[in-house]
Amino acid sequence: MRKRTGTSSLLSRGLGVAIAAGMLACALAAARAPRAADEGNSQVLGMAFDGHSVSNLENSIKFYKVLDFKVVHRPSGWKVDKELNKLEGLPEGTQSRTAVLATQSSVSGTPFDLILHQYKGVDQKDWSKLDSGALGAGHMDLTVMDDCNIVINKLKAAGLLVLPNMGAFSRAPAHGPRPFVFVQDPDGWFIEMFAIINPKPGVRVDAGKLSNSTATMANMNRLGYQTGFNHIGLNVSDAAKERSFYEDVLGGDYPPIAPSGSGGLGRGMAMLNGWFTQAQTDGKVRLEILGAAANAGKPGPGEKLSDINVNYLGFEVSDIDAVYAKAKAAGATDVTDGGIMTVKHGAKNGRAVMLLDPNGLGYVELWQSSKSAPAQGN
Repeated sequence: MRKRTGTSSLLSRGLGVAIAAGMLACALAAARAPRAADEGNSQVLGMAFDGHSVSNLENSIKFYKVLDFKVVHRPSGWKVDKELNKLEGLPEGTQSRTAVLATQSSVSGTPFDLILHQYKGVDQKDWSKLDSGALGAGHMDLTVMDDCNIVINKLKAAGLLVLPNMGAFSRAPAHGPRPFVFVQDPDGWFIEMFAIINPKPGVRVDAGKLSNSTATMANMNRLGYQTGFNHIGLNVSDAAKERSFYEDVLGGDYPPIAPSGSGGLGRGMAMLNGWFTQAQTDGKVRLEILGAAANAGKPGPGEKLSDINVNYLGFEVSDIDAVYAKAKAAGATDVTDGGIMTVKHGAKNGRAVMLLDPNGLGYVELWQSSKSAPAQGN
């Protein structure tokens, strides 16, 4: 087992405090008037996949298979992928390999894809040492069954366990199952796990509640109703600006930002849990926005998609021209040289563009299948 030691930063401790406090603050969350049925962005079909850059595909696949991800597409061979390089704004000669994994959503039950890229032939920075609360860092959240120690022991047996030092929230309970833990993947990405603790015999388990109109902690089932992917967490410098973009442009359903001191999270941390439709399903997945006071007004570290431990989110849309224009008007910037381009996702042809959100911290790919193109007027 590898265990990262040393003094935890206030940001790392603050993230642990915020997450734990958020679980306890459900009943204190601010109420919100239901959104009108036509509000949001109906041209966004939903969150479709997550992409992540790694230093070694085989090591990453081994790690995620322990977490119950299945390999959908085996690692490709090294090649200069001109299409990927243009999409991600990389030098023309960049070589890459790609693998696609998937696990079920803890809410919808439909597989959610994790696309892993490995690069060479390009200058790379390694962001694997970022603190959990630092700008440029983030996390993926998974729901596990019964006890997080079960997964911890599997990772330990595989020689893949890294437990970050997050203060008191890194400690296992003295007795009983472990309900919550952070681990790190081989490239330092933080993986948050919460356990569904089996009830006593005869106790009925309710299906997971969804937030289709009021995304407050009080009306959502934090864990979903089964194991699997739950959400991506994004550290930001301006929670209000980020919330506006992901809700108004990309169709998320977020609660209002509580007045300072009323959210019960402490340490100046705004934690906004937003629901998104999972593309091509009637289920939901989440993007969690984390705005620490210590990060307010700070610029991002300047990550590139070919750097190690950099993440992006993919959203499927029905009218990429309209959503792209709305994103640019909201302050998003182009990563793809020339904007929207023709691409092939697996066996599907379509159009795509990579953007950097208005905070300059979250990469977002917009993708439209050729089959969902809007009808053209005569």
